[in-house]
Amino acid sequence: MSAPERSIASRVDGLFPFQIKRWLGWLAFSAGLLAAGFFLSFPMDFAAYRVVQQIDRPTFQQIAQQFSFWGDYLPGSILVSILFAIGSLIAKSRRARSAALASFLAASVAGITLDAGRFSFGRPRPYATVAAATLRIGRKPEPKVSFGRTRPDNDLPDGLYGPLGIHMFQGFPSGHAASSTASAAAIIRLVPQLGIPLGLLALGVCWSRMELRQHYLSDVTVGAIWGTLWGILFGTLLCRRLSRRTTPPPASRPEKEI
Repeated sequence: MSAPERSIASRVDGLFPFQIKRWLGWLAFSAGLLAAGFFLSFPMDFAAYRVVQQIDRPTFQQIAQQFSFWGDYLPGSILVSILFAIGSLIAKSRRARSAALASFLAASVAGITLDAGRFSFGRPRPYATVAAATLRIGRKPEPKVSFGRTRPDNDLPDGLYGPLGIHMFQGFPSGHAASSTASAAAIIRLVPQLGIPLGLLALGVCWSRMELRQHYLSDVTVGAIWGTLWGILFGTLLCRRLSRRTTPPPASRPEKEI
């Protein structure tokens, strides 16, 4: 093996451990952030529920319904990706095209992976009751993992009931929060002037899920963190890919005249 080949091989061999360490660091950071988000918001679930209940107004319900409709994966995240794709064709912008792809990938992966957990955990939504659950599944539900608490105005203990296959036991985490924040975070990384307003709309989607009594604060918090992490990941990957394509090759050094 020649000297240049040995040099290239040594650089490649040194690259893999570095990349593995980077990914392991990212996984550790993500797991820590998700755990912190849950354990910090979980004690405030019932208090946040009471606040939303006390300040509730019919107008808030109407606004929340619109946020929840447009903030779901379909039509919300898909529509955002389509609009950016169309805009990239009109403006002939690679950055907008990358933003469309990053938004689609982030929202899709965040939604699919989160749904797998949401259907398996079986945490009851705020509106779920023992009577309603018994009517749907034909027996009184018993938590597989009890959180040791019951909301004062409800009779269904909070906890994880496992995969029961019904909507009222698919509360944790919030799919709306995940898909909306994933799209926004991906676009912020590539087109911040448009991504920041989308981020504010994503916060509105998170609020709407609590306003409509579909999720507790911890459901929304973990969903939003999960979506944001995927958005940052795909936004960064597409941004680096764009940078490599737009960076001009280094100019060759002029040969010395003899």
